[in-house]
Amino acid sequence: MQIELYIDGKKKLFTTPFVPMLAKRKYLEVLAKAEQRETTSTIEQLQDDDEIYSILTDIVFKGQFTLDQLYNGNSIEYIQMKMREAIFGIKEDDGGNEKGK
Repeated sequence: MQIELYIDGKKKLFTTPFVPMLAKRKYLEVLAKAEQRETTSTIEQLQDDDEIYSILTDIVFKGQFTLDQLYNGNSIEYIQMKMREAIFGIKEDDGGNEKGK
């Protein structure tokens, strides 16, 4: 799996040979925790988002970049596409468009 991020204004490519099963398990754990709450505050939603996207930074790419670099390095649509690829194996064609902001 690969992901391109803009870090300090430069496009960088990060790779990993495979996505560990732990990534899907952690993703499902976050969803299960969120479903158990009757209501979700904005703070809880932000925490859930951080926990979900840290799956990419911590589990899939093993600290090759930080959560802040992920958030600042590309659009939310691209990051969500990469999450779907990591968790569900869905590889989408970006149509050759620039992945950046």
